[in-house]
Amino acid sequence: MQKIFVIPLFFLIFFLQGCTTHYYEAPQSALIVIKSPTLRYADMGFIYRGKRHVKVQVYASGKAVFTMTIGKRICVNQQCMSETQFYKNYLHAYYPKGTLVNIFLKRPIFGGVNFETEKGKGVQQIFENGKFDIIYTFDSTSSQFRDRTNHILIKIMER
Repeated sequence: MQKIFVIPLFFLIFFLQGCTTHYYEAPQSALIVIKSPTLRYADMGFIYRGKRHVKVQVYASGKAVFTMTIGKRICVNQQCMSETQFYKNYLHAYYPKGTLVNIFLKRPIFGGVNFETEKGKGVQQIFENGKFDIIYTFDSTSSQFRDRTNHILIKIMER
């Protein structure tokens, strides 16, 4: 008799877990620049960081003009898609999973390939002929990702 109630209860908890709110640290104000062939935002905003999620909001005239949530899926202005699909649509299809969240969390990208530390700043140069030419730098208050081949710039300067 107890098994009859335990199994539906398990499924109920499992499905409701996907609807739970994400908890973030205190928001951090920052100058946020995101430029790609299909995205162009550059203004002050807030970055909300969590353990596995990041939420980015860019404001203009006191209103949020761009909201991006990065987790298992990436949502841009409430339009959600897989990380692979997001890279294909907005950045570059060859970027590995985790690239965008690591830029906003100020961690090494591409599994730490060519990662060096210079004067307290993390630096990576990643080049693959015909695919990308990336220079990525970050420290405790800023990060800058530039792909010269694909004309992509993501720059964050926290205040």
